[in-house]
Amino acid sequence: MKQKLIVAALIVAGLASIAYAAFSSNLIINGTATTTPDWDVKITNIAADATNSTTGATDATTPAFTDTSATFDVELAYPGASATYNITVTNAGSIDAILNSITPDITTINGAAPTDITYEVTGVTPSTTTLNAGATNTVTVKVTWNSASTITTAQTKTATITLNYVQNT
Repeated sequence: MKQKLIVAALIVAGLASIAYAAFSSNLIINGTATTTPDWDVKITNIAADATNSTTGATDATTPAFTDTSATFDVELAYPGASATYNITVTNAGSIDAILNSITPDITTINGAAPTDITYEVTGVTPSTTTLNAGATNTVTVKVTWNSASTITTAQTKTATITLNYVQNT
């Protein structure tokens, strides 16, 4: 009887070991996630806006641009003359952007000689203007010779404006 009990105990222990092994297997989950973000926000064009310019404005040099900066060198013939340009900014990337700043500050540009010629940037506002992936935005730059100016000889004023975009989070 004692032998039957020992055999039965060994059988129960063996079955318990098999059951434990069956229910305690390791579960392994493997995976890989890949992202391919693409930052591609840049100025893609500058075009003179003849509709909003006067006859007394000519380019001393052709407006030029890099990915983030636009340079203007406008010759104005008389007080009241103005030139307007439309800058196209394109987000060809996959990341939404927001305009962080415009540098130098327009006040700094306008404070440089000759102060009767001023630059105005419209169509964008730092920390507000967003540019979603795949979208474009038009920034307008207007150069004006103050109509109340007493200077009577043609004036030029060169300015480079940089549009600093960052990721919109």
